[in-house]
Amino acid sequence: MTKLHPKMRLPKGLYLSPMVRGSDLAMRELARKHGNASLAYSPMLRDRDVISVHQIIFSNKDEPDKQQQQHRCQSFKELKIDKAGRTDSVEEAAYLLHETSSTDTSNLIVQLCGSSPQTLGEATSAVLDIYYKNCATLPFGIDLNLGCPQECAKREGFGAFLVEKDIDATISCMASMRKSIDMYCSRHNSRITYKPTLSAKIRILDGGVDDTIAFSNKLKSVGIDFLAVHCRKRQEKHNGAPDWDAGSEIVAALPDLPIVLNGGVSCYKDYTLVTERTKCHAVMVATGFLSDHLAFNSTVQLEKGSAVEIASQYLDFAEKYPPPSYLYIQKHLRWIFRSNLQPENDPSFSASNWIDWRVKMWSFLVRPYLRSVEQFRGFLALYVQQSGDQNRAPD
Repeated sequence: MTKLHPKMRLPKGLYLSPMVRGSDLAMRELARKHGNASLAYSPMLRDRDVISVHQIIFSNKDEPDKQQQQHRCQSFKELKIDKAGRTDSVEEAAYLLHETSSTDTSNLIVQLCGSSPQTLGEATSAVLDIYYKNCATLPFGIDLNLGCPQECAKREGFGAFLVEKDIDATISCMASMRKSIDMYCSRHNSRITYKPTLSAKIRILDGGVDDTIAFSNKLKSVGIDFLAVHCRKRQEKHNGAPDWDAGSEIVAALPDLPIVLNGGVSCYKDYTLVTERTKCHAVMVATGFLSDHLAFNSTVQLEKGSAVEIASQYLDFAEKYPPPSYLYIQKHLRWIFRSNLQPENDPSFSASNWIDWRVKMWSFLVRPYLRSVEQFRGFLALYVQQSGDQNRAPD
């Protein structure tokens, strides 16, 4: 008799957004433990890279050699990093898929990108197989990136550009992923206790709210379990105020589909205001978490956390869960120290004034001088010395 697998119960609250070089395991654990996040996304993974990772690990389908698989998995922890901090995309995807644990997968959404229904379906099956065979569990869910506005998405035809080019092809991609999840759970019927969710992350379409609602209904018709909506259009990227009125209309028009809203949320107060105004199921946060995860901890009443304290906490987690390359750490510290070292609201500040210690520190941070957690801790010590920020001197 076929067992019916229950869907995971979708939590309310705050979600850590998928971010390239931003939602690594260290950040996910930090956001959960100190930032009140109830669900976290992986960085975006290309469908073809995921398939390649699966082929490398499980090359012998008939009699997989466990020792060989472990050796291959271990090799992913020894990434080759060039002088600019870049890695091979397949090796980096392998690292990200293996830097996990059963506690991580229990509320982890793995985000994929792509434009081919067949390739996305294969990648979905590959993700499930990698997690199941390595962690003896499945991720909470799998998501398709349909909102990326960046140049790489335009060049490769995924994200928001796929939606604008061909909505029918987009729906076929989601349907293929839905079929892959259902078939994988059916094949492993007796050993799987729940079925991972399927979701998509979109933006407000150029045609406005009505077109976005119509598109959302099409996604719902092929079996998505929830939908995340960035309340800006593609051209706006991350600039300008998000359209919460549009978000509210989408929530009201789809009462049977949980809607997660995203855009410009920088603290716990913003989260409560958005949920009260729009009645959305949850709120997704990206750069707000990168800048100050403590701003979302409802049990800690802080106006603004010390940059040194925020950075020190991230480095603690990065030491425990090393990211693929130093570029991840660099990105986190740039967001944390941006307002301190590049103050936009200080009329006396000039980014070209090299006498200013802040200009020197920023230049030091954004260049590939720092590569290890220990060296980044040294940066914090230097910042404390220069700024007089004694809230928490790094260990």
